[in-house]
Amino acid sequence: MVLKNFDRFFSPQQWQILLTTAQIAHDLNIRAFAVGGIVRDAIARKCQVSPSFPKDIDLVFDGSAKAGITVAIALHEVFPDSKLQIHEKFQTAELIWQDFTLDMATARREIYAYAGANPEVSATTLEEDLWRRDFTVNALALELDPQLGIRGEVLDRFQGLSDLVDRQVRAIREGSFAEDPRRIFRAVRFAIRLGFQLEQATHAEIMATTASGLHDAIGGARLRSELLYTLAEPKAAQMFALLQQLGALRCLHPALTLPTDLTNSFKHQWRRSQYWLRLISDIETKNYAPLQLGLELLLSYLPPTLATQLDLNLTPEQKSRQIKLADLLDNLENLANAALKNSEIAQNLQRFDTQSLILAGVKCNPIFRPILWRYLTQWQSVKSPLTGADLQLLGYAKGKRMGETLKLLRSAVLDREIQSKEEAIAFLAAMG
Repeated sequence: MVLKNFDRFFSPQQWQILLTTAQIAHDLNIRAFAVGGIVRDAIARKCQVSPSFPKDIDLVFDGSAKAGITVAIALHEVFPDSKLQIHEKFQTAELIWQDFTLDMATARREIYAYAGANPEVSATTLEEDLWRRDFTVNALALELDPQLGIRGEVLDRFQGLSDLVDRQVRAIREGSFAEDPRRIFRAVRFAIRLGFQLEQATHAEIMATTASGLHDAIGGARLRSELLYTLAEPKAAQMFALLQQLGALRCLHPALTLPTDLTNSFKHQWRRSQYWLRLISDIETKNYAPLQLGLELLLSYLPPTLATQLDLNLTPEQKSRQIKLADLLDNLENLANAALKNSEIAQNLQRFDTQSLILAGVKCNPIFRPILWRYLTQWQSVKSPLTGADLQLLGYAKGKRMGETLKLLRSAVLDREIQSKEEAIAFLAAMG
């Protein structure tokens, strides 16, 4: 297959950078290739001009050890406005612009010391590099040419073009899921995102791999990254539903079970958490990480003692939040049914951080949700009408009594007993 109008898939800036990259590689006697998703998506979209250009462009360089790093350094000299990051161990580099990233890898082979380990990397040819990749539709390549843009036909060693036509995700080789469990998550992500099916043998191999228990509770930073990538997808709920069907959630913990109506319950909880988080962040002018909150929502389906033991690089705050969330959910019903004043409810809830309250708000019985919403959007920001300076003018000395008086006035505002400074002064006078 000859791909025409490949340049139309990129912005003018991106295309100029690609042509410059090809020229630098040519001068260094290195072959340069566009690979993977960028080629797959260009074929799927028939290189039509799109209002949104690629955010990630993967290139592979074949010719010498650390070829990708060598070209990246030379390219950075031409485009110093980019940010250069080098990963010596994996013989890769990244050039980062404001709107997109150029991932520049040396054609390499990978050897895994054990399942889920980081690979040992050595330079090789483009053809062998394609063999190490995950799925046939991601193993398509185009050689870059400094004058023509691309040279020759699409390189397709594994019938990836046919799988694009058949709309299926197929693993390149047997044993790849046992080798690297992250590929299970990627297979699901590509299938749902592209509207494809898992090819029959690939589906069967995933099921067999997860059922073996090989990757049970494997955890690690790499699996955490896959979870965050999945949570960032618009169809995250459908992806987690399929991951559960495939048994892949065992990679977190064999006891992790999401609701059977996952595409409804988790989807709604996830969307509501993002909505609440966005509004609360605006109100409090704080910067909470939405994907981290999504990860915590996912882990909240485990008993808290198990969730805090997972090897997912959770911070002490995140581990503590799992315990707090369980406590909060257990006590919400009592809190709602105790006929408490607003101030008493606020005092009870103020011991929980905002993220815990948002998670509880999306997971709790809907009849308790208004209490949490009022606290987050109204009650927690209520202050006493009088300041410490005002109390000093009234004869109060700094110290414990002043602090208790300010709390008392705040409670009176929450309970709608006072609103203004004048009413606060009268309230204190009436108390003697």
